Amino acid sequence: MDLTQLIELYRGPLVGLIAAWGAPWNDAAEIAQDSFAEAYLSRESCRGLWSEPEVFGPWLSGVARNRYRNWARSRKRRRNHVVSVEATTLESVAAPADPEPAPQLEKLRSAIDQLPLKQRQVVLMHYLEETSIKEVAVLLSLREKTVEGRLYQARKALRRMLDGKVSTTQIGRMLLCL
Repeated sequence: MDLTQLIELYRGPLVGLIAAWGAPWNDAAEIAQDSFAEAYLSRESCRGLWSEPEVFGPWLSGVARNRYRNWARSRKRRRNHVVSVEATTLESVAAPADPEPAPQLEKLRSAIDQLPLKQRQVVLMHYLEETSIKEVAVLLSLREKTVEGRLYQARKALRRMLDGKVSTTQIGRMLLCL
């Protein structure tokens, strides 16, 4: 695959991953773009054939992790205080034609923020960035079954956090509305 194809394959999932780490969506998109540039410029240091998705995805994730850490450090210096993990700006995602009631979505957003990082990552990547389970697995260096399990556990946890008044199927539909 050439770089353009790799960017098309990983742009959405990478932005979702960086947002799950705590960067606002606009910053996550910029960090992702910088990560692609850095990965391409330092492609000679990649172990394996960088143009193969199975090699490039995990390697790009590592580059992005380092870029995110640099971003967080510079942000901390600029503000002169501890960086707080910002709430993910889900409002930047287009609203569906038939949205769920606003209070229900706000509860869901709050509940997503309370998920463990591993579950929050796969939820944001799969539902908000519309990344397939296979692509999430490649980018995070996981088995597809592990991603499926984390999604299941996340939906179950979200259901508990929403007082069990919503089925896991309804939660899945609501996640698609974010």
